[in-house]
Amino acid sequence: MKLYLDTADRAAAESLLSTGLFAGVTTNPTILKRASKGVRDLREIYRWATDAGAREVFLQAWGEDPATLIKRGQRLRDFGREVVIKFVATRAGSTACTALAARGIPTLLTAIYDPGQAIVAAAAGATYIAPYLGRLNDAGRQGIAEVVAMHEVLVATGSTTKVLLASIRNVPDMVALARHGVDCFTMAPDVAEQFFTDPTTAEAARTFEDAVRETSA
Repeated sequence: MKLYLDTADRAAAESLLSTGLFAGVTTNPTILKRASKGVRDLREIYRWATDAGAREVFLQAWGEDPATLIKRGQRLRDFGREVVIKFVATRAGSTACTALAARGIPTLLTAIYDPGQAIVAAAAGATYIAPYLGRLNDAGRQGIAEVVAMHEVLVATGSTTKVLLASIRNVPDMVALARHGVDCFTMAPDVAEQFFTDPTTAEAARTFEDAVRETSA
């Protein structure tokens, strides 16, 4: 099981990375904008994320043609071995993904909305695909069923490409997909905090601490 934080918010990410439960950080231009950051800040994000214990840092290349995407992807990878290069699953992005994957660079094809795109990602040698569960549901599609189909395509064909689920809005959706074998999830920090907010568990913790105090007096 690998959990990631979908954020460029340093304070939120460092707090959760310190638990040792999260394998790394995923970003894209929209996430950067939300944190008042830009592509000029990617090297710094990589630095603080790895200093905080991130074992993988996903950075998205930008550009409209394969040559530009490949060049920028390689420059991002040069930050360090923890970098995974993200490309949008367009024709240009898939072409660039193929080129970097052939060089042994870990890659991810993002904005996946159809099981057929999983086939392309496997052919490209992508390390991961990132389907957007919440946005699939917003589009009126059966998000969980679509993601299960993607996972089944990859498993049935013996591909090494893995589903890294994105656009997650709650823990039960992760549970539903984990039951089908999906084992990589990236989520916003507020969703990650849901793992630690079960009221019955909190009550049990208080009961145990009370018992310690009462028997230590």
